Amino acid sequence: MVKGNYIFLKIIIGLCLLSLTGCKARAPKAEQIQAEAAVSDEGTDSAEHISDNLTDSSDSLSSASEKDSGGNLLQKDGRSDEEDAKEDGRSNKYAVQESGQNSEEDVQEDKQSNGEAASEGTFQIPALPVRGSGIMDFVPEGWTLWDSVELDFNEDTIPDYVGVLDTTLQGIEEDSVFGVAAPRILFAIASDGAGRYRLDFQDINLIRTRGEGGVFGDPYEPLTAEGTSFTTHAYGGSAWRWVESDTYTYKAGEWYETLWESTYGYGDFTTSYEKNDWESGIGIRKKRSDDFDDMEKYWDSEDAWEEKFDVEYEVSLDEPPTLYQAGMRWWLAPERVEAWSVDSIVFSEGVTLSEEQVKLPEEMSLADYCDEDCVLYTFQDKDSSLHYLAMYCFQDRKLIVLAESDTSMEDSRIYKGKVYYSTGIVEKVAYKQDEGGQEQVKEEDDTVGISLNRMNLDGSGKESIFTWRYPGLEQEILESRLPYLSLIYEISGDEIIAEVYVGNESHPVCRMNCDGTELKWIGQIPAAS
Repeated sequence: MVKGNYIFLKIIIGLCLLSLTGCKARAPKAEQIQAEAAVSDEGTDSAEHISDNLTDSSDSLSSASEKDSGGNLLQKDGRSDEEDAKEDGRSNKYAVQESGQNSEEDVQEDKQSNGEAASEGTFQIPALPVRGSGIMDFVPEGWTLWDSVELDFNEDTIPDYVGVLDTTLQGIEEDSVFGVAAPRILFAIASDGAGRYRLDFQDINLIRTRGEGGVFGDPYEPLTAEGTSFTTHAYGGSAWRWVESDTYTYKAGEWYETLWESTYGYGDFTTSYEKNDWESGIGIRKKRSDDFDDMEKYWDSEDAWEEKFDVEYEVSLDEPPTLYQAGMRWWLAPERVEAWSVDSIVFSEGVTLSEEQVKLPEEMSLADYCDEDCVLYTFQDKDSSLHYLAMYCFQDRKLIVLAESDTSMEDSRIYKGKVYYSTGIVEKVAYKQDEGGQEQVKEEDDTVGISLNRMNLDGSGKESIFTWRYPGLEQEILESRLPYLSLIYEISGDEIIAEVYVGNESHPVCRMNCDGTELKWIGQIPAAS
């Protein structure tokens, strides 16, 4: 996730990817905000009223008036998705080899051919055999059955299996930090009568690789299964640690993600707990300060795990994603794509850039957002220093440069036909400075607030739907520098939850409709004493 001042946060994210892969990058924070918001009896206020109460500044808060990207090659009922991937522009970093073997007699030959590495060091993901007599018939040469669970997801009283394959091939390119570059294959086989099995799906996005766990090493935890569901587990980080689990359930011939849980914290102290229960349609969020001064208040407590969080709230969930969608929407999915085929580049109105200046998807350092249709990412032109938000569409291999700005555009995402993104509000700020024992006043550009914006998928209809300005800006000359500001938000159930990150001060948290209306106060982190 990309949050805040983009240049600063890219460095933070880069460090996390290098050492604590999968951890959330968040700077320390401590002091409380100066005032707490008042809420109406109905829990709803106008943007202007809440603005008056979130901080001492009357204009602090306002509202406008009015696992994705080609790394996932899915098979269903024995059909490979490879040709669809080629047609929609998804050139897979780990190319799928066609087995061409459908009969049980050819399974062994198929296993031997699928495990081979391509020439010139290109590693290929095999298309698993369509049929076999047991789970080992679906393990290609050069791969090992890393893990498996037994369940009866097609409910015919014959055991079915979900497994994970890991490569054993020698000579695979290794990264100095992340280790083996090859992904793992999650797959399922369904019984097709006594002693007969067919491949139900294979996916390379949903299982973390050996190097995606941070300093703890391999983040993999064993699969579990119950009824017609199975769950993947992972654990990683370093001092800051994360735990995640995803449950998938077989319904009417399709796999859906039905439960997701994630825990993040320092050592054994949890600072964030999130849960999406698609069976109930409710998501749970619990957060508290990750500033060391705040955490130390609880460290000596025997009930530290049970201590109250600063904010606890629920969100309404949209329809559950299919297993395929969950993989394509995972933030690491673009890392499993090696080549991006761009057939055309389109510029939205107001974008002044030539095709030669466009940074292509393969050059991006990190995607802001990815799903089964597209990827969103930002880049900066080194000559003009202007920032750009781009969308790459898999189906027609089109690259659309959606927006241009003199400030960074961050944490972009798509929700129900709209592109959302945040920007900093940059203005001239006068600072009192001491140079050589003499006091001087200098003006410089600084971020004084945060804006959440949205636009149509073609870049038209740009509008600001939420703004927050740092309090105390009425002073003509500031003696202390403004804190680092960013916006952390999620969209679900036609509602936006927004947390304004305010350096080492308290963070206001609120919710609103997708157009910025009906703004409601949730609380602040840390909570007011």
